[in-house]
Amino acid sequence: MHSFKQPHFHAFRADATALGGFLNQPLQKSIPTLAPVCLPAAGGFASARSEAFNLDEVVSISSAYTLVSGRESREEGAISTLVTAVVENLNILEVVTARRIVAQISVTSPLDGGPQRISLGGSRFEKLRFLGRDASLKVNSGLLNPKPEDGETGSPFTWPSFRKSAGEQAETLINRFTRHADKDASGWAKSRHGWKTGDDRVVRSFVDDVEESAGCSSYGHIVEIPGFGRIFLGELFVSRDSVQLVSIRAELGCPITGVVTGPTAADSGGHGTGSD
Repeated sequence: MHSFKQPHFHAFRADATALGGFLNQPLQKSIPTLAPVCLPAAGGFASARSEAFNLDEVVSISSAYTLVSGRESREEGAISTLVTAVVENLNILEVVTARRIVAQISVTSPLDGGPQRISLGGSRFEKLRFLGRDASLKVNSGLLNPKPEDGETGSPFTWPSFRKSAGEQAETLINRFTRHADKDASGWAKSRHGWKTGDDRVVRSFVDDVEESAGCSSYGHIVEIPGFGRIFLGELFVSRDSVQLVSIRAELGCPITGVVTGPTAADSGGHGTGSD
């Protein structure tokens, strides 16, 4: 007979997708969600793969894959998850291209209820180009490559440290829009990034800046391409018990309108029952 002495059960909640979105004009079409995968509540491992995909020459990739993994280690006193999503040879209307984009999140949640520790190690853009020109990104090394601390191999960000960093980035972003954009754009930036002290969900990008190239204007991690639309790079949506990384989001604002999202990884923390 199975034992009733198991003191604790954790239900995992993590998922990943490689590509998705929709088109509004000139035709209404959904961009199929490619390589969706969800971690079973009990943990373990799951993966998915998509081969070449092309939607009416608007968006295409050569391949994509996702994976999720989760385990509980009572010896280490923690619950660990890894979520990865990858696309190769992304092409959006010949304006935004990338050889490879990786969204990867690893989360460690102490069984004693301590704060989650989150790392983005492995997340990156390879050969990202706008209008045929290489995009030079200034990434936040503190998020992507945490420095050793207290004898550990790394110091992933926690909710308090992330919230402080997100506030600093939001202030910089709003100031840049205020100085260099029109009134409507400035108001948009304040409504999207002017979150308050009491908010329990904040946004921050691991991309701090994009070097402007011919035909483009950048505001931190947000790139405006006239006649094409707006690109958001490396955005993280974080609360006390969840994190979602959307590696790239393209809001099309040309004769073709719609939204394309690239590799996305999310961990919602899950929940436990019982006690130690």
